[in-house]
Amino acid sequence: MNSPLQLFRDLLPFSSLPAEQQAASKVRGLLETLAGGTAAEGAIALSNRVIPTIVRQTNLHMRFKLLEEARQEAERLLPTLEADIERAALPLPKKVAQLALEADNLIKSLAMAYYGISRDIGKLQQDNAQSPVFHRAILRAMGAISRRQQLAYRAYAAPSSSSWILLHELYQMACDPAAKPLNGETAPVELHYLSALLFAFVEPNKLPRSELNAVIKCTQQLAAYAVISEYQPAPDQPPESCFLVRPSEGCPGLALRRLPEGVTALGALLIDCQPVIGAIDRNLLRTPGKTIQPDLDAPPAMLQTLRIALGGKGARRYSRTRFRPRGDLVGGLESVIEFIDGNVFTRRAVDAACRNEAHFSPSEWSLIDESPDGFRVRFIKGDKWKVGAGDIVALQPRESSKIHVCLVRRIANGGSRLELGLQMLSPQVSVVEVPANGSGLQRAIFLHSLPAYGKFAGIVAHAGQLTAGQEIELKSTGRTLHRQIGKCIEANEGLEFFALDPLPN
Repeated sequence: MNSPLQLFRDLLPFSSLPAEQQAASKVRGLLETLAGGTAAEGAIALSNRVIPTIVRQTNLHMRFKLLEEARQEAERLLPTLEADIERAALPLPKKVAQLALEADNLIKSLAMAYYGISRDIGKLQQDNAQSPVFHRAILRAMGAISRRQQLAYRAYAAPSSSSWILLHELYQMACDPAAKPLNGETAPVELHYLSALLFAFVEPNKLPRSELNAVIKCTQQLAAYAVISEYQPAPDQPPESCFLVRPSEGCPGLALRRLPEGVTALGALLIDCQPVIGAIDRNLLRTPGKTIQPDLDAPPAMLQTLRIALGGKGARRYSRTRFRPRGDLVGGLESVIEFIDGNVFTRRAVDAACRNEAHFSPSEWSLIDESPDGFRVRFIKGDKWKVGAGDIVALQPRESSKIHVCLVRRIANGGSRLELGLQMLSPQVSVVEVPANGSGLQRAIFLHSLPAYGKFAGIVAHAGQLTAGQEIELKSTGRTLHRQIGKCIEANEGLEFFALDPLPN
């Protein structure tokens, strides 16, 4: 119980802290309580208690300062949640999906809080003293939105349309290509905006999750070379490396050459990636020991992927035919090898006795549509799926003994719906044994022909098992073949896909 002296002091106007300082003390007290909890508990507390308390602060400078303190705490918590989401199987298990929701809510709360500051300052157009906070708040809001979009990409989900609309609005609040030139406050905003667009143009749902961080870093460096301007229709054919962004739409934009007929471009922005392609080419053609700008820390295969995507050439080669059969799918190189080598499913009961004991569990998928070189399939049921874009799968339609060995080219995870875009590699495959780093033998997948790549065969093996120029002997279909390992077509942390050059038998 308070003493009479304390009650007397509380009645004095100078004895109590101002309302702003009381709110600041409350926020800092809440932040101190987060130290001993889990990342998920901290994310919930920040988004449900701390940030709403900060948003009610009327002093804009104090609000920004407290929000910076909350952001620093979020920076401590988010990497743990992001790593759990990136490592999780697909579709996301219920526990991980809840973590993803909590992380998304936290990042969204931060973005909206910073957006609120920039919006409120924007109403005070005559107050030049607020300009630094205005641009810093916009930059922080854009950073939070980009991180929220990247969180969705880590689960192969599409970022929300509202996040794109807000990102476009923030850019327009700070920058106008037709008005003032960039300065020290607006240039970082434009740079961040362009890096978010470039990353989206690369189509992250076609990348292995293990490569996302490296690609994000590359697009951040390459953003300085992209050119943004107001779109002006031209009579001649637009270059392939240009993208059209319509800020009123909830999407990052499309390659100019892939726009549907009759699409209005009123108020649109043009992103010219030709200088970006030049920067990538300098890295692809660099000689050892030579210094270049930008110095991209990425392997040639990744740089080539960026070049193709930012060159606007990612159009589909064939139209698709829709149909609805079902099939069994096995993912991962070792499981695919085992599936091909004696575990292909048939509908005859007598064949069950001939199968080997399988160490994998296939999942059931619906074949949504098909093209001459691939499929689009939708998950129905089975074990959680841990394969990412760039990995290998085997697909066997029901009521058929034929299997299709495919590369995963695209993943779309829309909550309860998981879809894959598959590229079929070869009409005929077999399991062979090849030398493993010069000693012993390991199994690999021999692709008898590669219609999508050229008139040569190929082989898919574990990463580090084969090297370019190596001569190998393959025993397939009763014959012994002598081949030389050619160029590496695809590679990730689990497998390498090589072309095979013929040698005299």
